[in-house]
Amino acid sequence: MGITGVLLYPIRLFFDIVTFLLYKKPLAKKIAFLCKNNSTILDFGCDNGSVSKMIMDFNPSLKIVGVDIQGNRPSQIPRRLYQGRKVPYPDKTFDIVLSLDVLHHTKNIPYFVKEMKRLSKRYLIIKDHAVYGPVSRWLVCFSDYMFNMPYRIKCAFNYPTMGEWGGLFHKLKLKKTGKPTNHDFCFGIAKKYNPIFKLEKCE
Repeated sequence: MGITGVLLYPIRLFFDIVTFLLYKKPLAKKIAFLCKNNSTILDFGCDNGSVSKMIMDFNPSLKIVGVDIQGNRPSQIPRRLYQGRKVPYPDKTFDIVLSLDVLHHTKNIPYFVKEMKRLSKRYLIIKDHAVYGPVSRWLVCFSDYMFNMPYRIKCAFNYPTMGEWGGLFHKLKLKKTGKPTNHDFCFGIAKKYNPIFKLEKCE
């Protein structure tokens, strides 16, 4: 471990504890509730698979595997690494394709949502960020950088507005299903910036 790793270790440890208690575990519970029993699920951009592992703890009938472009940390679920374009699975392999805070790390969100649609038999679940103007964009950029910096994860700072999310889903023929929901992990302060979309294929 180099000097940078030594300096970042206590920050990562702090974030690991805080995000587990306030973010990951509550999010996993919400996602588990959105998934039909016995579904096969692809976690797109799974990282170490910790959230998906908790989702399966909440609902053991689910079967989740992951795919990612990097394997910096050992994975808690089966994970395939790929080169970052076409995901190495055939069309309609999974009942649900899941993306948790991943798409804003890409430069081409429409391409990867289209890939998620290709891989899904019916449903997509996307948890990501939304912005509402210059001030909220700055706040989301800052918080995103601070939470990713300790893990040396690069930020693309690509945050659509809610209107842009809706336009993308309409263009790709994805219909929002269920009640709109957000992930509230900061006493309501960050709620509107963290939408969860459950989407159904219309074709």
